[in-house]
Amino acid sequence: MRRLPVLGLLAAIAAAPVLAYGVPAPAGMPVVPMVQGHYLVGCGGCHGIQGRSGRQVVPDLAGQVGYFLCTGQGRDYLVRLPNVAFANLSSHDLADMMNFVVFTLGGASVPPGGRPYTPDEIAALRAQPLRVADLHLYRDQVVRGVVRACPAARGLHEYDTAQAARER
Repeated sequence: MRRLPVLGLLAAIAAAPVLAYGVPAPAGMPVVPMVQGHYLVGCGGCHGIQGRSGRQVVPDLAGQVGYFLCTGQGRDYLVRLPNVAFANLSSHDLADMMNFVVFTLGGASVPPGGRPYTPDEIAALRAQPLRVADLHLYRDQVVRGVVRACPAARGLHEYDTAQAARER
């Protein structure tokens, strides 16, 4: 009778870590939480697996992105960026991902009282994506406001300074 091996196989599959789409993970393979997977697929290629990139070419997120919560304009900017606003994620999943980016990768850069994004806030912000001709100039203006509100954020200007030098 073939029931015993099938039952044993089913028990082994049930006990194994499961990847997206219900596919069992091979033994010893790390399983990435869904929110981190969304970040890696949508952002990690440029911003780095741990939020560290070539900060003069692509802004670092690690230890810095939380500063954007120092102002309402900075908070909104993060979600209204075209690559974020148009992400192929539900507003709930995007809120989870943005909270991972800001509170996990941003770490100590999050100002006291920084509050997580909600799915409703994400839905409202992504309905108004940035449509400015010079995104770098707009980012520089946002960063200047963030630095005025949180002087510790002055390191955010490294990207803007390098970008301005390249455009000369």
